[in-house]
Amino acid sequence: MGQIAFLQRHQQAPFHNPLKGGDLDTQNIQVRLDPLTGHQSIFNGALEDKVSILFPETDRSYVAQRAEETQKNCFLCEGRWRETTPRYPVNLLPEGRLVRGETVLFPNLFPLAAYHAVVMVGNRHYRDLDDFPPALLYDAISASVDFIARCHASNPEMAYFTLNANYLPPAGASVVHPHLQVLGSPHPGTHHQLLLDASRHYHAQHGTCYWQDLMEKEWNEGARNIAIMGNSHWLTAFSPLGVNEVNAVWTERENFLQWTEDDIRDMAEGLSGILRAYQDLGCSTFNFSCFSGPLGTSTPEFRCMLRLINRQNMMPHHRTDDYYFQKLLRNEIIVRRPEALAEQFRSYFKQGGF
Repeated sequence: MGQIAFLQRHQQAPFHNPLKGGDLDTQNIQVRLDPLTGHQSIFNGALEDKVSILFPETDRSYVAQRAEETQKNCFLCEGRWRETTPRYPVNLLPEGRLVRGETVLFPNLFPLAAYHAVVMVGNRHYRDLDDFPPALLYDAISASVDFIARCHASNPEMAYFTLNANYLPPAGASVVHPHLQVLGSPHPGTHHQLLLDASRHYHAQHGTCYWQDLMEKEWNEGARNIAIMGNSHWLTAFSPLGVNEVNAVWTERENFLQWTEDDIRDMAEGLSGILRAYQDLGCSTFNFSCFSGPLGTSTPEFRCMLRLINRQNMMPHHRTDDYYFQKLLRNEIIVRRPEALAEQFRSYFKQGGF
């Protein structure tokens, strides 16, 4: 097994604190470095009991109001998608769209890659995070993986695919109705490229796969592991890229073409469980991206992996959680310690059919 180190740096920030009567206060700052990429996440324990300063609570009445107002003109609701959404050419999808149960996959009207599909996740316009049942997510993910396979068969140069989600406006969604997005390109995106390059470098140095080594080390230490389902290992990120980040790694799957029905089902059940946990934390939004190794080639250094995070909660005049610190300095603030988050989330894989 290669050498994986969970490195931390420590700093102290002294100042006279008006919240403590002007007394000298020294706050301890912990800087965590991602073992693969070196990405920095910063944790100040003084914020642990004051999460609402950076992450105000969801305004449920506002959510209900926005859901009702936007449903009236939603192009996906009440079967309107049959008339309002585009179709793929017959040489790619003879049926034009992929329909699985209540989920529908169709082209994005304004694509950001050669293949850019949208997947409507169910007929309901709005869902709380504890209302994404595994069966519904299974249909959406299954349609996405099927689409990816068809794209690659049609054009093998399209080797780099991700499966993604924005849920609600603070997470970047332009529509409230739940949906996924599939991106396929002949070239990987920026973070995708970073993961692939760093994984290759690790493999060249140690002769082993970083992702398998990471899972072995995390499960031996136990502080951030959540659950194992089939080939998928679920855990919190040591140095997260976003708020309340949860990762999943498919330890025996290099790319999406290798996924089985069980792998899809594991992702659906895992997502459903974590979203229920997010709901109980008071959260209302999320992003995720699931990364694959390049299709049609062997990549023993890489494994399929998921990043799932919260964004700012739904509330009037919400503040953004993505400013210079994240967008330009490429750091992240930890609002809940990953170890405490993992301990809380484990129970969601022991209840409700998991």
